[in-house]
Amino acid sequence: MIKILNEKLELKSQESWDNGGLQIGDYCSDINNIMLTMDINLKLIEYAINNNINLIITHHPFLFSGLKSIDFSTYEGSLIKLMINNDINLYSMHTSYDMAEYGVTHSLAKILKIDSYEVLHVVNPDGSGYGGIGCVEPINIVEFAKQIKKLLNADYIKLYCNKDYKTVRKAAFCGGSGSDFIKDAIAKEADVYITGDIKYHQAQFALQNNLCIIDAGHYNTEYQSLQNIKNILDTEGLKVTLMEVNTVNEIIL
Repeated sequence: MIKILNEKLELKSQESWDNGGLQIGDYCSDINNIMLTMDINLKLIEYAINNNINLIITHHPFLFSGLKSIDFSTYEGSLIKLMINNDINLYSMHTSYDMAEYGVTHSLAKILKIDSYEVLHVVNPDGSGYGGIGCVEPINIVEFAKQIKKLLNADYIKLYCNKDYKTVRKAAFCGGSGSDFIKDAIAKEADVYITGDIKYHQAQFALQNNLCIIDAGHYNTEYQSLQNIKNILDTEGLKVTLMEVNTVNEIIL
């Protein structure tokens, strides 16, 4: 199954600092019931147990930094115990999928209706990397932001722009936390950059360089890419449940 995803998505080698791949389980396990989710928490694992799911594929690694011990009294340790005791395998894709030919960027471009784009920040010799940048039909920045909010089905977004009359012709985008690539968007003369997790001074730097920012949220710019994985696994006759659950509770007051 992992081989199929590698071939269909054209996954790339993960970054040296990343910890994707098999996190808990056995590559030789028989898999017939799969859950797709951005992250895991107790409720999702309990759902997996109650629905006989034997593989959870997450985008973000559950085990990111090295563990020195597994203490069942901790939250993390209790989840590990639950998965092992119930024969649940855990697999993560993360940067391999971020940079894949048909990964996060490809899916986000389709959702944003940007038909043709180039990679925003190249990492690998084959030209792959993070994010994209492409042309859009000329549109007012405020109207464009409203359009993005609707396309991503976001409860809210943040628009950083000091010229509300600005026209957008070139848009950069990156799923998840893309603040590291603001300079790339500026260098490639984007009018606006769509991503998540933008901090105050990062937005300030962008505006000083004539770049508007649409912070549409880490989750909103990534989770819809899981549908592409589901489509591939569905064609293989596997039972796949896509859990559109944001494990970081955001309460809008």
